[in-house]
Amino acid sequence: MRKLAGLGVMVLAVAASVAQAQIKPALACERTAFQGVKLQADAPVTIVDVAPSEAVRDAQKLPYCLVKLSVPEAINIWVGLPMEWNGRLVSIGGGGYVGRIGPPALAIEGGYVGVTTDTGHTGTDGSFGMLAPGKPNRALQVDFAYRSEHLMGVLGKQVAQAFYRKAPQYSYWNGCSTGGRQGLMMAQRFPDDYDGVLAGAPAIHWDRFQAAQLWPQIAMRVENGAPVGKHNLDLATRAAVAACDAQDGVSDGIINDPRSCSFDAKSLVCSASSPGEQSCLTEKEASAIDKIWAGPQPQWFGLTRGAVLNALAGPDAFFIAMGQARYWVYLNPEWDWRTLSYENFGTFFNDTVKAVGPLIATDNPDLGRFRRSGGKLIVWHGWSDQLIMPEGSIRYYDAVVKQSGGLADTQRFARLFMAPGVAHCAGGDGPQPRGLFEALTKWVEQGEAPDRLQSVKSLPSGATRTRPLCMYPTVARWTGQGSTDEIDNFRCER
Repeated sequence: MRKLAGLGVMVLAVAASVAQAQIKPALACERTAFQGVKLQADAPVTIVDVAPSEAVRDAQKLPYCLVKLSVPEAINIWVGLPMEWNGRLVSIGGGGYVGRIGPPALAIEGGYVGVTTDTGHTGTDGSFGMLAPGKPNRALQVDFAYRSEHLMGVLGKQVAQAFYRKAPQYSYWNGCSTGGRQGLMMAQRFPDDYDGVLAGAPAIHWDRFQAAQLWPQIAMRVENGAPVGKHNLDLATRAAVAACDAQDGVSDGIINDPRSCSFDAKSLVCSASSPGEQSCLTEKEASAIDKIWAGPQPQWFGLTRGAVLNALAGPDAFFIAMGQARYWVYLNPEWDWRTLSYENFGTFFNDTVKAVGPLIATDNPDLGRFRRSGGKLIVWHGWSDQLIMPEGSIRYYDAVVKQSGGLADTQRFARLFMAPGVAHCAGGDGPQPRGLFEALTKWVEQGEAPDRLQSVKSLPSGATRTRPLCMYPTVARWTGQGSTDEIDNFRCER
């Protein structure tokens, strides 16, 4: 159990815990009932509002108390307190540059105290990172990077203690994308805040991958002179999947491990006998797509074959990547990505790492304190992520393995699961991960470490495909017998 004292995007659903404590409130859900509650943080805490609210699960209304807090400079934290509490707390991560807040309804549905935050600002374009041209807003940068998330745990536990007269027995972090990065930041910087961390598609190398998110635009501009149309981007993706689908012995419309796929878009270049541009590419388009897949080597990875390309290779540059360059790196709201080229990309990449990395990179592989405190970590990432290059999660996990004394020792407290065909946090053509949070709570509370998880896909026929989500570095292999739509006919092997 973590100490009480001390300082999306999609969010995964929080399921009810195995053992429901059904703890009742000791305070009324009224502002006056909280007048005597003294909350301790690194700055004065204001209780902005206390009001009854409702979540809905299976058409059943679930009443809870929503407590809204404010911490200078401008961090807003909302704590949802169910009327029947399971004795546990979960902080819910955000997406992108966050800058917004909502009630923790998913946590309440599972019986948890739920905590959310806007991370200390409003707006989602990253402009809060700049106080004025040429001058960073370091205070708000820190609040976004880690302080607000740390205060979620610190204050959430205190509010729970006041409301129920009982501290949370277990505390968890659950988030994807930015939320995944936030969870890893807590494990790295504040290892006593949470007993378990679920980090999906984590934005670990915030500096590096966001710089690389501009690479597709550079490649299209240099190679093609303009964006490649969505139809032709999708054509290349479908062709890559078709070429590499069966490499794992099963034809199912996904690439099991895109690192093994070397499909070349130049094979789709129109010839004199081609039926027309609807089914082939120009040489310039093919060259741009191959550059997008390759990525800005050696600086970072490209998008995987199988990932949808137009999220980053659409008609406009991705706004979050633009915000980082303008408001965090060059501190110039007029900065234009069109100044980038193959020749100066390395300088841009290094400028970004220098300006952003020390604060937000979240790539410290030393999780020793988290491990020694009994913490458990599950990281997962979709192989068809269209926004955050999935090899980044593998790179980080490999670094943790090296730092922690080898794979076997690392797997005692931290495990990685790669999801074939799954897009950013959800979606894509692959079976979708299921039961991740339940697996984390069982590991923390019952010592049951997950070797493999389940992923599920509904088929057009109405049937359901189930596959194992295998613990890295193993992958799912069909036994050669039985239906390829049934999880029991697969083994996790290296």
